[in-house]
Amino acid sequence: MTLGGGFLQNGGMRRFLLIFAGIAASAIALALYLQSSSLYVNGNLASSGVIERNGTAYVPIKDVAKALNLNLQKTARGFELSDSGGANQVEGITGKVGDVLWNGFARFTVVKVIRGKEYTNQFSGDNQKVTPYPEADDLVVLVCRIKNGMKEKETCMLPAGDSSALVDTEGHSYAPRNGLSIDCPSRGQELLPGAAVDFALTFDVPPSAKLQDLVYEVNFFATKSGQKKFRVSLQQP
Repeated sequence: MTLGGGFLQNGGMRRFLLIFAGIAASAIALALYLQSSSLYVNGNLASSGVIERNGTAYVPIKDVAKALNLNLQKTARGFELSDSGGANQVEGITGKVGDVLWNGFARFTVVKVIRGKEYTNQFSGDNQKVTPYPEADDLVVLVCRIKNGMKEKETCMLPAGDSSALVDTEGHSYAPRNGLSIDCPSRGQELLPGAAVDFALTFDVPPSAKLQDLVYEVNFFATKSGQKKFRVSLQQP
């Protein structure tokens, strides 16, 4: 009985060791199976939590959002990634004040930024004195230049295309004035190839608004120049 009992005990231990070894092997296999690797975007480490399963790589959404400078939100329909400046942000040829930007149709420059409570038009020919509306707001005037980059004469519609707006750091947008107080030489300026027109965009903004960007759509009458918009940073360095 003693020998038999010992034999049973040894057999039980052997079975236990086999089971334990199987569990350990499975754990190692699972660890290797789920072993994470890294994702690089343009040479920069974006995530160290990439998991591969059945030939497909999975990356944490938060890492993707951070790498692409996007906002991550959980909504009623799932997870959504959107531009940091807000959903449906209008992008374009980017630059800063003073840069000459080219979109294949026209060269566009924001020459100067003026902010205050009063401005005298300098391009319309009427020397009209402009004040904010309502009075509590500030005037923001952007002196601009558009140069015809086409080989044919173009009519440049002023002051701006429909998608043009001033954007502040809180995501608010402000449309330029389009009434009698605009500071443009005409509403339809004819430009020979290489010719330029100088004008100003006038905005009414709250005094607390911190300027971020100007989104500008060039509106050439005979071309699709507005398909490639400009986005000019107005933030001070």
